[in-house]
Amino acid sequence: MMLLSVLRCGQFLSKHGITFSSTLDKIVSLQLPFGVLTQDEVAPYSCDQNYTIELLSIDPLVIYINNFVRDEEIEHLLALGKDRFSTSMVFAGSDGFREVLNRTMRSSQTAFLPKEDVVCACLVKRMQSLLGNVQHVEVEAPQIVKYATGGDHYRAHTDWFDAPKLDLPIPGSADRSLKPSNRLGSIFAYLEDDCERGETYFPHLPSVLESADGRKFALAAGDTGLLVKPRRGNAIFWNNLHPNGTGDERTSHAGLPVESGTKIGLNIWSRYFLDEVMVGGD
Repeated sequence: MMLLSVLRCGQFLSKHGITFSSTLDKIVSLQLPFGVLTQDEVAPYSCDQNYTIELLSIDPLVIYINNFVRDEEIEHLLALGKDRFSTSMVFAGSDGFREVLNRTMRSSQTAFLPKEDVVCACLVKRMQSLLGNVQHVEVEAPQIVKYATGGDHYRAHTDWFDAPKLDLPIPGSADRSLKPSNRLGSIFAYLEDDCERGETYFPHLPSVLESADGRKFALAAGDTGLLVKPRRGNAIFWNNLHPNGTGDERTSHAGLPVESGTKIGLNIWSRYFLDEVMVGGD
């Protein structure tokens, strides 16, 4: 059911040019780039967006998104995150939610961006629209990650949590108690691709054909797994969980070492609350 829902959504969006003026609330702001701005401030920025999609895998569902983030949005996000970077951490501990420094596992810089910013709010809505009939009431604050020369990397990992994380309830819920949740959908968008190597590698996914666009994809060593090259403005979407809510090990992925230059990406994660239906609902 989840696959069919997302595929139908993708087919419709591609067929109709994916113009969101009819499906997203229009968001306006000042000329980009700028500091954090809210929807109350007026100017010429519009959240409308056109993109195309390519299916990379059906099970698990993985989609390549061309032109997911516009140039002016990228410049704004880079300016917004410039002074927010700190050393990237990884989750550890008995509950899996304690953040620790592990440069062997992950070497990069990260910056969390405010969801109330007008461009961040637009990207959240853009992801929600892509998810369509799949639960998408809550999306985490976007996170920028910067990989620099010298081998910055992120070894193979999954985005979903080993155990559900207690989180705030679905917005608008009368029940204010914490609810178990996990990361359902992931989007990784490329904001800067002035680098050598640094591909996103999915070792358990089917590889691309030799005829695939070499600017975006590459055959992994031994023709095993999927390699996605950094391309500014483009993104990858994948579904992290099985229909029963458990994590899908096949979505394990790595950020391969950057040999020179800089790669900057953007993470956006949607949350799934386990006591609500994953697909459809009231």
